[in-house]
This record gives sequence, C-alpha cells and structure tokens, in this order.
Amino acid sequence: MLKGIIFDMDGVLINTEPLHYQVWKKTFHDRGLEIEYDCYKGCIGSTVGYLLDLIRDNYGVDFHGDERLIDQQRKNKAVMIRGTGVPKISGVPEMLDRVHQGGFLMAVASSSPQIYINEAMDELGVTKYFTALCSGENVEHPKPAPDVFLKAARELGLAPEECLVVEDSTNGCKAARAAGMVCVGYRNPDSGDQNLEIAHAIIEDYVLVDAKLLQKIYDDAR
Repeated sequence: MLKGIIFDMDGVLINTEPLHYQVWKKTFHDRGLEIEYDCYKGCIGSTVGYLLDLIRDNYGVDFHGDERLIDQQRKNKAVMIRGTGVPKISGVPEMLDRVHQGGFLMAVASSSPQIYINEAMDELGVTKYFTALCSGENVEHPKPAPDVFLKAARELGLAPEECLVVEDSTNGCKAARAAGMVCVGYRNPDSGDQNLEIAHAIIEDYVLVDAKLLQKIYDDAR
C-alpha cells in the first residue's frame, strides 16, 4: 500500500543542476583546473564526494579532504544564489499541495548538504509539506546506493515498499530501485542527458501530477 512520497530536490523541486555546474566550474577554475561537462554530468544526483572521485579519475587531481575547496564552493554558490535566488521549477508548490491533500506522508531525500536542503525548502515555502528532510551527507553511501531513500523511509516510519520516489537523474533512479521503491522519473531538460528508463513511469510536467496519478503509477508497478 502506498503511504509515502519521497522527492529528490535538485532538478525535481528546484532547478539547480545548471547552477551547480557553473559553481563547480568556477571553483575548479580558481584552482587552475578546467572541468568539462561530460565529466561533471556523471555526478548529477550524487554527492560532492562522488564528484571528487570523478575529478580524481578523469584529471588525476585529488581534492578529497580539501576543506578550503569545499568552503570556496559554498561561497561561490551563495554569491550566485544571492544574485538569482533559488532556481524554481514551474508548478512545484501547487503539485506538492495536491499530493499532500491526498493524505500521503512526504519527504525530501537529496544528495545536497542538509543546511542547503533546509534553506531551499524554506525559501520555496514548502517545508510545511514534509515530515522529513534527508541529506546524503548523513548516510554512508551516496546515490546510486539506496541509503538516503532508506533513511527517508525510516524517518517517515514506513517500509520501503510503501514508498514512491520522484527523481530526475540516472543515479537517483538506480538508488530508488535499489531501495525497493517505485520510481517516477521527472524529465528535466536542464539535468543533462539522464537515462530514466529504469523508472516505472516518466513525467515531463507537473501540471497533471497529483495523489491519484502517483497512486495509479504505484498500483501499476506493483
């Protein structure tokens, strides 16, 4: 029985993937390293640690443990967001309200840092809809491992099979399926060339998304 809906954040609730690439591109540029999008896109949906793995494997430079790099990235991100605000996706607050009215418990399970999840959901004005806001920085393994989704289910007090996930990335869809959850892929053109074919269903617009649609997708998948 479907009881909980778990949303990824970046690329699903806010349109931050283009911003993230520009932030990291500047941060590495300031260290004398020019990164290509083809390298960066492999980390979409995962954590900073996963990105640093890709940088090490592709460019032979290891930034793991470099707190000054992480601090500079956060400062660059704050500067860009102050200029533009949290990048929004059309229809998200209205969609969340419709899903909430369906009686489902709701959570965010994102690879972003906890403080950024909290701030972004507050700025968007949707924190009230969520029972749990979960960060990948607080679990052992990042997406595509299922850890953050399993944590979200635990915080909702639900079994994994009682949850449905909405994701925009290949890594996120893999994580949702690995968690034993029904997965809905949200095709966001700004999230890069993501393979969502392992999702149980794919949506491209939030206009028609409500509790009834998610229930139908869940029932069809089960």
